[in-house]
Amino acid sequence: MKRIRRVLACVLVVLVMGQQMPATTVQASTLEERLQQLKQELDKNKQEQKEVNSEKKEAQDKVDGLKNEEKQLGYTYNSLNKKLQGVYSEIDSTENAISTANSDIEQLEKDLEEAKKNRDAQYEGMKKRIQFMYENGTDSILVSILTSGSVAEFVKRAEYASMIASYDREMVSYYDKLQETIVSKSAQLEEKKQELSAHQETLKSKQGELKELVGDAGNAYASKKGEVSAAQMSVDEFDAIIADLKQKEAANEQQYAAIQAEMAKQYTQDMGGAVEDTSGALNGYSQDDLILMAAIIQAEAGGESYAGQLAVGTVIMNRVMSNKFPNTLEGVIYQKNQFQPVRDGHLALILERGPNESCTQAARETLGGYRSGDWLFFMTKYWADYYGITGYTMIGNHAFFRVWGAN
Repeated sequence: MKRIRRVLACVLVVLVMGQQMPATTVQASTLEERLQQLKQELDKNKQEQKEVNSEKKEAQDKVDGLKNEEKQLGYTYNSLNKKLQGVYSEIDSTENAISTANSDIEQLEKDLEEAKKNRDAQYEGMKKRIQFMYENGTDSILVSILTSGSVAEFVKRAEYASMIASYDREMVSYYDKLQETIVSKSAQLEEKKQELSAHQETLKSKQGELKELVGDAGNAYASKKGEVSAAQMSVDEFDAIIADLKQKEAANEQQYAAIQAEMAKQYTQDMGGAVEDTSGALNGYSQDDLILMAAIIQAEAGGESYAGQLAVGTVIMNRVMSNKFPNTLEGVIYQKNQFQPVRDGHLALILERGPNESCTQAARETLGGYRSGDWLFFMTKYWADYYGITGYTMIGNHAFFRVWGAN
């Protein structure tokens, strides 16, 4: 964080200093010094951007790692929470089953009580009928049977008495068995109830464990989200630093271009309206010259049309043939503070890889004497209009002209 604050402070200072640069005409030596200073600042800026981007990458890698951890913790939390909800549901089902078992047991107890009452009533009725048969004198069933008027009536009355006695025995036996069945079912239900209660206790214990795990997982998940948020803030701060460094770079580039323009303007002020003869080929140019010319054309106009590439080659050859610029190809291309690709390393990169075929052909034609015009300078239309240059020739994205001012 100290580095972040330090870099931001430096950026603000440079931007303020850049905005305070005087617009008055100054000596060429002073402009050279300022250009050199800007070059150092731009180089330093690029190095700082490189370092900050590296630190940002480390911060972003940390964010990505924390996000993966957050994702895994989220899966764990959701999985445990799902299991906990399942236990809640199972506990509810078990409680419902226990409630049903309790209701069934209560009903069986009522049925048992009813069966006992019916059995007792049946038994009491049977005893009274037996007592009536054997103990009530002439009015007893036994007397009634013995005093039958005929054998048939005797058999009939005897069968009736036997049927009553058999019915009583059957009913008593039925109620005894019914009680045994009810007691057996009640015992089974009670056993099931005990099993369900034990299962309920197990579930409640499991519920407590899961609640603790879910709580821990939720806290870990929330904590990791906080770490991700904090780490992301660090990445965002690096983005802000990079944006400020780019702003500083753009401001310095603008100053650099303005100083170059002023130097070029002063450099050509004494040319007047006379037009030099800058035609002709570079006699005896070498393969290295061809590659160097093709590389600077590609660096300045690699994305332009072939006409635009020829125009850049024309400017360079016109300078070689002019008395106002160095008289060698290498001297013109590497003249201090003239071509941006030389300063930013783009030219060196193309030389290392080798120029493309189109730019090589454009280099071959211009070195051989081809000219698109008498131009000594080129820049974008924006800057040409900004510096009040008129009469320029637009080819692609570049404005080509011979002198600063009216052409």
